[in-house]
Parts: sequence; C-alpha cells; structure tokens
Amino acid sequence: MVGTPVIVTIVSVCVGFVIFMLGASGARGKWDRRLVIALFVGAVVCLTVVPVSVALSAGV
Repeated sequence: MVGTPVIVTIVSVCVGFVIFMLGASGARGKWDRRLVIALFVGAVVCLTVVPVSVALSAGV
C-alpha cells in the first residue's frame, strides 16, 4: 500500500504541472502579468516546496 506522504507528493506534482501549464498558456495568451507570475509561483511551490517538506517530515 502506498503511504500518505507518497500520495501527497504525487498529487502536489500533478497539481503543480497543471498550474504550470496554465501559466504558460496565460503567458502566450497575454493574460494579466500578475496572474501569470502568481501561477508560476504556485507551480514552483507545488513542484518543489511541498514535495521537499513532505520528504523531510517523513524522514526520507
């Protein structure tokens, strides 16, 4: 069975990828600059900060 930290990491990476793709399409679609930057910051948090903090709290 897969543990909770693994599930949280997988979900976070998937959400981060979706947010990153939204930011990329927003940059190409000339969306508001602050929104695009916020999407990219959210993607970085989901792709790096959450998995690292989960790994550190799980003792990996």
